[in-house]
Amino acid sequence: MGSNRQRLRASLLGVVVALLLAGCSSKREDPEAQLRSLIKSAETAAEQKNVGTLRDMISAQYQDDQGQDKRAIEALLRIHFLRNESLHLYAHIQSVTLPQPDRGRAVVLVAMAGVPIAAAENLPALRADLHRFEVDFVREDKHWRVQRAAWRRAEPGEFLGP
Repeated sequence: MGSNRQRLRASLLGVVVALLLAGCSSKREDPEAQLRSLIKSAETAAEQKNVGTLRDMISAQYQDDQGQDKRAIEALLRIHFLRNESLHLYAHIQSVTLPQPDRGRAVVLVAMAGVPIAAAENLPALRADLHRFEVDFVREDKHWRVQRAAWRRAEPGEFLGP
């Protein structure tokens, strides 16, 4: 049971992080700036449990290393939102690269907790789930969408590094 719950949380967290990196484009900003500026609004959508907004940020071609597609991720989001009364995220972007104009990759550290996370320095005192994500995204019809996400557990110290 514990392993399944951890796998569900990791999968959900993977999706949430992927969603943090997705969104529609802006003509005034370069692609990297577009992705970085959308993190806060996507984070807010996840904390407000806005499945519709999050669903729109996932590519129809989404596929992760766990074999999950867009439909499976939507189901995980709904289940997680129903099971958790409150959801608070803290995200730290380590890097964003754009190997092609319509494709990119980001490495993001994300902490997820039931209480607000004011700063990375607070993580050791919280019971937060910590993960490191590598997220691939693609521009589809002028919108950035998450195409794939891979993740592993992270340590509090990773959030405090450069």
